[in-house]
Amino acid sequence: MSAIQKLPTGVPGLDIITYGGIPQGRTTLITGKSGAGKSILSLQIACNLARLGVKTVVLSIEETAEDLIATADTLGFDLASLVKQGQVVLTDLTRPMEGPTHVSGNFDVEGLVHLVSELVKKSGATAVVLDSATALFSPRPPEAHLRSHFFRLVSSFRQLGLTAVMTAEAPADYGQLTTLGVEDFVCDTVLVLRNLVDGERRRRSIEVHKYRRSAHYKGEYPCTMTLQGLTVFPLDARHTEQPSEDTRFPSGVAGLDAMTRGGWLRDSIVLVRGPSGSGKTTLAGMYARAGALRGERVIYYGFEETKPILMRNFAKVGLSLKELEASGHLKVECRYPEATSPEDLLVELRSGLANFKPSLIVVDSISSIEHSTSERGFRQFMVGLSSLIREHSRSALLIQTVGTFVENDAAPPYLSTIPDAILLMDYARKEHGLERTMTVLKMRGSEHTSAEHRMTIVSGGLQVEPLGWVPSK
Repeated sequence: MSAIQKLPTGVPGLDIITYGGIPQGRTTLITGKSGAGKSILSLQIACNLARLGVKTVVLSIEETAEDLIATADTLGFDLASLVKQGQVVLTDLTRPMEGPTHVSGNFDVEGLVHLVSELVKKSGATAVVLDSATALFSPRPPEAHLRSHFFRLVSSFRQLGLTAVMTAEAPADYGQLTTLGVEDFVCDTVLVLRNLVDGERRRRSIEVHKYRRSAHYKGEYPCTMTLQGLTVFPLDARHTEQPSEDTRFPSGVAGLDAMTRGGWLRDSIVLVRGPSGSGKTTLAGMYARAGALRGERVIYYGFEETKPILMRNFAKVGLSLKELEASGHLKVECRYPEATSPEDLLVELRSGLANFKPSLIVVDSISSIEHSTSERGFRQFMVGLSSLIREHSRSALLIQTVGTFVENDAAPPYLSTIPDAILLMDYARKEHGLERTMTVLKMRGSEHTSAEHRMTIVSGGLQVEPLGWVPSK
């Protein structure tokens, strides 16, 4: 059996979970409930195919050509230019809105098949997008006739050598794939879009339900609708051509570098866990500042404070970041996770990695994201975040707020499988006040001390020394 030929969709992440795109010369069905994003995804694929030189016919049953162009160009698809260049042929098949519509006789798709055939001959198109099959077969013909017409339509696309994309509405998020009930045995590929209520928020996902003669990612994957269309997050740590560096870089805290035997390893993810007030943000500031002072590009994502307050607090402890940001080596982005979604945050992180190209990333804190979404949404965010970091071969410092380990006798970290190193910061209440400590719980691929160290917050940041050391007054 010859290998199946595929056309890349150009949709971020979708070509990864489909192992290369949609099948060439075959039909792909996009299904989901109303509002799942079917029309936008099909239009996005049409425009991306056209930009690759694949002339595409768009059959619009539900929206006028003007509305399609307005929607597409708002998302940056540049459909108007593609139509002008002849790369996309828009065909408006919407029904007249003036007056009532009277239906008589039997339903027949032969007229549509003839129309598509003529459009293909005139334009030289090799792809077709039909949005939507649900609207096309409305009013709905009898079940036996519906199956016959649907099969005839898909068969005609194949006979014309067209790569086809069709959309259809689903009655529910799970269960029967479409209200038509005829797609499973006809279409080669079925993509299911969902827009579920998860806790107090909606969570979008996509699933490759079926792909004949091709391997594909199994299960649901988070996706989101951005100002550039749909973006999918494969949640995998793909191999990069760049090997991981066997080098170290300073953390910004001299005592901590002694604990890790020379600093953090490159391309590593470090998780810092500790209760509120243990000095985690100060450590994050020192990490970011040290990297920027070395001439590296560093991006700091703050999710717990506004930027003016964060910058002021750093300056007050002798860690001014203003000059470093002005130099272009540091970028500080602050926002509250409640004002967005985990998927949108991943989009922002991906954009930052692609455009700013930092070597170091700080996320302060992942706990804010955890509290603003469901357990499943947070898990997907963390896997997606680590995937992005691994894909771009970057080093990252992640902050997590937990209860005190001394008081709660905490179990091993919940996120222990994702990071390469885990640093515990804690404090105990003593007669003279708080006694802060720091411990390297794990550090993959490196010797390190597991002994608890005493830590103090001083002007200029943190000071770390072995227990038994008495700080100067």
